[in-house]
Amino acid sequence: MVRTWDDGVVAVEVCPVCSSLQVRVVEPEWFALELERAAELRSGESVFVVEFSCRDCGSRWS
Repeated sequence: MVRTWDDGVVAVEVCPVCSSLQVRVVEPEWFALELERAAELRSGESVFVVEFSCRDCGSRWS
């Protein structure tokens, strides 16, 4: 567990396969929508799932 400068508590993610701490968040692929068509192209509810990736063994999980 790590304390940040504003006294928030941050949990460290550990790889479930190799127990490495070299874990990063996989960024979703973002794209720009034209303002006129944004409403018809976006879904009603946006669900964002955080996906993690291990730099040591390459495994991915969410």
